[in-house]
Amino acid sequence: MSFEVVAKDLAGRVGRLRTRKGTLETPALAPVVNPFKSTISIKEIEEIGFKFVITNAYIIWRRYGELGKELKLDSILGTSSDVVIMTDSGAYQLMEYGYIDVSPDQILLYQLDIGSDIAVILDIPTRPESSRRAVWLEVEETIRRAMRALAVKSSVGSDTLLVGPIQGGTHLDILRYSARKMSKLPFDIYAVGSPTRLLAEYEFSKVVDMIVTVKSEVPLSKPVHLFGAGHPIMLALAVALGCDLFDSASYILYARDGRYMTPHGTYRLSELKVLPCNCPVCRKYTVEDLLELPSHERERELAKHNLYVLKYELDSIKQAIYEGRLWELLEVRCRSHPGLYRALKKLRKYRKYIEELDPVTGGEIRGIFLYEGTSYFRPEVERHRYRVLNLYEPPARDVLIVVTDVEKKPFHIDPSVRKILSELSRVGALNRVHVLVFYPPFGPIPLEVDDVYPLSQNESYVSIVSPDTKRAIDTLARYLRKFCQRYRKVLVVGKVTHRYLGDALTKKLSMLDIEVHDLDPRLLAERVRKYLKEISTSTR
Repeated sequence: MSFEVVAKDLAGRVGRLRTRKGTLETPALAPVVNPFKSTISIKEIEEIGFKFVITNAYIIWRRYGELGKELKLDSILGTSSDVVIMTDSGAYQLMEYGYIDVSPDQILLYQLDIGSDIAVILDIPTRPESSRRAVWLEVEETIRRAMRALAVKSSVGSDTLLVGPIQGGTHLDILRYSARKMSKLPFDIYAVGSPTRLLAEYEFSKVVDMIVTVKSEVPLSKPVHLFGAGHPIMLALAVALGCDLFDSASYILYARDGRYMTPHGTYRLSELKVLPCNCPVCRKYTVEDLLELPSHERERELAKHNLYVLKYELDSIKQAIYEGRLWELLEVRCRSHPGLYRALKKLRKYRKYIEELDPVTGGEIRGIFLYEGTSYFRPEVERHRYRVLNLYEPPARDVLIVVTDVEKKPFHIDPSVRKILSELSRVGALNRVHVLVFYPPFGPIPLEVDDVYPLSQNESYVSIVSPDTKRAIDTLARYLRKFCQRYRKVLVVGKVTHRYLGDALTKKLSMLDIEVHDLDPRLLAERVRKYLKEISTSTR
């Protein structure tokens, strides 16, 4: 097994997972297929663009037994030779019914014998209602089974990729323990176990905790699978956190219930007036046409549409990673549901995790879009705050001028800033003044570094009284507190924000001499010249 990362953004990546069937590009979703009940054929799934499917080895074992070993999965499912087939071990049935009549060794060997390309060990899924003690015992048993499964696979010399599920659920300390133990075992793929019920109940914030807990422990060189994640509205979030593989039966389950997927939510077909999609299904039919079809045909067409939407969303996520715009796609998708928006806000807690995995450079340089409320903790903003507070050394000057409401970027070519610099030069004060721009959500931007990406390569809107502006003021206050010995006086100048900013800084920093001035470069230069003359006179 090898997993090559070809592009990164946030903690997400586009990768190439090599299997014995060939290379699978990630992020990838495996539609769940039932070999004995197919509303939509494997050929149709392939034609939509999916070269990765998952089926249940336990169901095949119950139906075919030893015959399955002779038939092999490609024949049973009817897949092309290049379709990667993943098999589940029956853990879902174990979680639902509490018992299955096969041992972990038996079902693992059966998966290898029927030709599975990616096999999952028979773990014990964590149920949300289980007691803490029960979860501990089940996790320990899963770890024991994981060690045994690796030994069994090694004994038969199989080239099937093996998945190690990491259990513990929302008990994050148990989940972390499980992840640490499992990460020491040489699985080809790791998986975040048991999120299905949380996803169904829109508890995306809890799933964020689970993903980050697991990803923080497992090797970065290995792909991570998120079980049961198959709605387009949450795929961008899961990929942004570092998940590479997904599986779901949602496309067919939603179709059976007359539900129509979109990247921003789900509709009841009966409630739609038009079909807001341009896939082949939606080009062929109207809402009325679909409603008039026999139920089994309508279910089939809806399932195909849902798969097209999932494929479109995965391709959109990949393109966003290549362009470095995954955060912007994430902000759009996470406004599709309050539960997703809460999950997006939860990323503030994990901003250090994301910033460390997000590439500083790479790909084509593009301007970024900054929105009020959630852009404050995107990696580029977080990175700038760290640099300006910990790596930057400002020059020692008598006066610091903080300019607000600058409209043109890079800031040093803004007409107001250029006029200030020109007037300071006219009165002979330029070499005794340091100029920085206050620009939410970044906060303080020293003029000499204003063209460092993305300080000028962005479009933003942040209102004066927004939490983002308040956080940016806090960053500026920390900067001034750290470097207060470098300046004798601070002048805050601007058109609107300067008074709000000046008042806030005065309350926070009583040790500094802070003045607020309207943006009049000539009067400002004269005020600086007069102040510098006073300093010179007082120090003689």
